Amino acid sequence: MEPQAAAGVALFDLIAGVDARLRALPTRLPQQAPPVERWVGILFRVGERLLLAPLEQITEVLTMPDDLTPLPGTASWVLGVANNRGTLLPIFDLAALTAGAAPTRPDADRVLVVRQDGLPSGLVASEVIGIRRFPVTERLAESPADLGVLGPFAEAAFRLADTLVPVIGLERLLAAPRMSLGSV
Repeated sequence: MEPQAAAGVALFDLIAGVDARLRALPTRLPQQAPPVERWVGILFRVGERLLLAPLEQITEVLTMPDDLTPLPGTASWVLGVANNRGTLLPIFDLAALTAGAAPTRPDADRVLVVRQDGLPSGLVASEVIGIRRFPVTERLAESPADLGVLGPFAEAAFRLADTLVPVIGLERLLAAPRMSLGSV
């Protein structure tokens, strides 16, 4: 046999031996933990209070519109109506609703746009901090007791560092009779 042919046979035998050893190893896949189901929401602040809202309830976050048309005869927390890309958007001030505070317009104010029965409404938050994800198993049924007018709309809470942060159902809040544009 020629030296090149002998080297080829030796190389083939070597590869066949490695293949046999690899095939003899166990073929189990590594254990994988099932994915953790997560609750996703928007963390925002109204005054000094941190709140969460389910992400699926918020269609967009806007900067405070410059041009608001006031609506006479409405409650103090109804700031007015804005034109949002051709759609009328009623704007409600959550700080004025919850604390009776006079509306202030610092640069951090953001408008959470929520669709209620297909119609958009804007809820002014003092600050939108961002999206937060929590394992569903960390969802607490109880909420802080001192939520005032937001208490009936608290659906649950999550612990963020040392703070219990309530989840507020914004769609339920907007459906409340108190939020109708005609209520004072």
